[in-house]
Amino acid sequence: MALLMVLVLTTVLAALAADLQNETSVNLAMARNARDQYQAQLHAKSALELELFFLRFQSMLKQSIGKYFPIPLFELSSYFVSSDTMKGIVKRKGSPSDEPAKGELDEDKPFGNFEGSFWVEQVVDENRKININKEAATRCANLVQLLLAGVFDDPRHDRMFENLGDTHDPLRARLEVIANITDWIDGNEEVDTVCTLTADASVSSVAEDTRYNHLPYQVSYKPKNGQMTSLAELRMVPLVNDEFMSAFADYFTVWTDDTGINMNTAQPELIRAVIRALTTGGPQPGDDQKFIEFQEEMLLMRAMPPPLNVLSKPAFLALLDKAGIKIDQERFGQLESKGVLRFDDTSNVYKIIAVGRVGDATSTLTVVWRDDRSIGEIRYYRED
Repeated sequence: MALLMVLVLTTVLAALAADLQNETSVNLAMARNARDQYQAQLHAKSALELELFFLRFQSMLKQSIGKYFPIPLFELSSYFVSSDTMKGIVKRKGSPSDEPAKGELDEDKPFGNFEGSFWVEQVVDENRKININKEAATRCANLVQLLLAGVFDDPRHDRMFENLGDTHDPLRARLEVIANITDWIDGNEEVDTVCTLTADASVSSVAEDTRYNHLPYQVSYKPKNGQMTSLAELRMVPLVNDEFMSAFADYFTVWTDDTGINMNTAQPELIRAVIRALTTGGPQPGDDQKFIEFQEEMLLMRAMPPPLNVLSKPAFLALLDKAGIKIDQERFGQLESKGVLRFDDTSNVYKIIAVGRVGDATSTLTVVWRDDRSIGEIRYYRED
């Protein structure tokens, strides 16, 4: 009997000890993960601060090393703003390592004497995109609608637009999407007639609310009639779905001021959309080959020494002429004179994605920052 009691007591104590050990291990792992997550967050903030430093002094750097790089310097951020790069270029003993530091902290420790790493994943010049918040001075002079039409005009998107709405008409669907985006932002209650594209100068008698009567998932809301506060808001516009966002979201921004598209940093796809907006008659056979020739000529220009590698207005027109691309000069003059297209090589609004990592913990910061020639302005901030 006594032996049985001893066995039972031993079993109970062993179970309690195992449970206590397991609970302690779990708590220790949670504490370690919380510590690593906090350190990763601090690393991400370090990457962000270094990137902001880099952007603030970009103009100074361009004077000293910009002549050796015929590309915008912020595109080098993923190389310069990295703990691995900093460990390699800052004087230190031994080789760079992310292993945990041994011993007490010292003021004379070299850079990189910490666990983990940080880097800038991406820096995007928001000035290279179309600001869909830009309002038109008059209904029939909405130059943003011209650019939207240029983005949507590619025949490769016909299938997607056929499946938007009930008409199965890709041309009509394109116009409806442009009208819906305009109606979400403008201050009136009538459906936009897109007269910049259709030349229909009549005032519509159809209320904007009718476009919101048959939204997916039986949701109900009205157009904002105000500027978008984030690009995700575009998803609320009728006919805009996930496929649309996947195809076109990278062309748009809501963060810039009244500044137009920076043609010197614009992506080739957007430059092609601008060219489509400047031509008349819709897509034509041979357009692809002409744009390839335009791109080849522009790459050759980029390889030339400054200032010959800058895409100025005369250089842009010369490249179009060499590629045999005929544009509407009056339309181009409107876009350029109204500041919708810019040919300078400066930008002031950037989206920054900074990452910090310690062990298995990762922290990502997404920030939109505006350079106001002072301390700067944070226009968007998200931690993941």
